[in-house]
Amino acid sequence: MGSFGKNISSTLFLFIGILIITPGFAIRTNEENPELSQHLEECHKKVTKRCAIEISNSIYTNKTASEYCCQKHITTGTACHDDFIKLFISKVPKEKVTFVAAKGDQIWNHCAAIKALAPVA
Repeated sequence: MGSFGKNISSTLFLFIGILIITPGFAIRTNEENPELSQHLEECHKKVTKRCAIEISNSIYTNKTASEYCCQKHITTGTACHDDFIKLFISKVPKEKVTFVAAKGDQIWNHCAAIKALAPVA
């Protein structure tokens, strides 16, 4: 992990971990955009705490999310994924926006592939 990962990973991990884990956090951090806040709260209800942390961590590390967490993440839908990535992007330095956006696409594509290969229940 580069200096970006070392410097910002723990800060954003705490930020995103709190965002996803703590109900109401999105409202406190996005008061200027109540619709986004409400949408993120609804998204939060679809994932487990463990998976929220796992998906968040995968943005700043070379680790990939587990099959279980990928399936949970995909069930949130593309709108939730996109809004989480937008929130991440709003909290990183401008020079890291492209990295975070690309990593978000990579995570979605990885999880969608896992979901597509999963047996139908």
